[in-house]
Amino acid sequence: MVIAGFTSAFLLLVALTAALAWQYQRREARWRDAVKRLNDIKYALDQAAIVATTDVRGQITDVNDKFCEISGYTRDELIGQDHRIVNSGLHSKPFIQDLWKTIASGRVWHGELRNRAKDGHFYWVDTTIVPFIDSAGKPYQYTAIRSDITQRKAAEARVREQAALARLGQMAAVVAHEVKNPLAGIKGVLQVLMSRRPAGDPDVPVMADVVSRVDTLNDLIHDLLVYARPRPLRVEAIDLDSLLRQSIETLARDPMAAGIQITLDAGPLALRGDAELLKGAFLNVLLNAAQSMGGSGRLRVTATSADRAIAIEFADSGPGIPEDVRERIFEPFFTTRSRGTGLGLPIARRTTELHGGSLDLSCPRGGGTVVRITLPLDPPPPPV
Repeated sequence: MVIAGFTSAFLLLVALTAALAWQYQRREARWRDAVKRLNDIKYALDQAAIVATTDVRGQITDVNDKFCEISGYTRDELIGQDHRIVNSGLHSKPFIQDLWKTIASGRVWHGELRNRAKDGHFYWVDTTIVPFIDSAGKPYQYTAIRSDITQRKAAEARVREQAALARLGQMAAVVAHEVKNPLAGIKGVLQVLMSRRPAGDPDVPVMADVVSRVDTLNDLIHDLLVYARPRPLRVEAIDLDSLLRQSIETLARDPMAAGIQITLDAGPLALRGDAELLKGAFLNVLLNAAQSMGGSGRLRVTATSADRAIAIEFADSGPGIPEDVRERIFEPFFTTRSRGTGLGLPIARRTTELHGGSLDLSCPRGGGTVVRITLPLDPPPPPV
């Protein structure tokens, strides 16, 4: 009886052990399957989105490759930092406070943010920040999932700009007819009156000052017309090196640029375009660089060719452009100088776009400003 009872107990123990082992194997299989699914989801997310995780203090604890790619920072440079490292300075303090108040309360925040990459350029991201909650109902970490919407924001800006250009073009037509022609008459009358005055007449300097002011106003109207209603391109073959040298020589004759050392590295590059308009665009960029350096510094101009396009870079040694100014640098009539129309850079960008190219501006953290003009070897056909 004792042996039979021992045998039954042993068999029961074996059966229980086998059952527990089977359950363990099932749970282990489910656990491996769950881990695999999580890894697959993470892999899919990493392929499609820009992902970063922070602790409750906002310090970055993990980033994926896309975050590093769009920001220009390495993973080691980001881990341990907070998101101020990519803060562009655009969003107001109340905006950021509302973001933190939302996620600290355990709610998901969604919005659009403009960040700044390591090289200084801006990019926009559509952002969702998800708080992870512990057993006490408090967030213990945050995961931000972003998508790059820089191109969409640029397209929206272009739509607004085109609408503004249409209104500006209508105004320019009125100004050209109602103001430009009478100005020419006023200037002519003043010049006749000046010629009739005897030498040493005290009224002659006054008249000369009025003529100078008329010329300044006429230049402003001319720039407005060039920007708002540019003429059709007169396409011809262009020796880029020669055109750049002509623009640099024009700048060098300006007393304001007497203390600037200019170097050119272009080489034998050729393209098709409107030489007159492009020379004006180059000169506007050069003048802007000279003014930003206060007439003293180094300016390097380089040109390279790749993928059926030519890139021209103007890199100055100036102090760079403050972020608040950089935001408005291409707005018509915006200027930080006492004298100036604020149309130089907008006209330069308008000219490059008419050629099917682009003009971009960046300020490296080491100082200075880099303006990059990209032009196709052949401009697109004019719109019908």
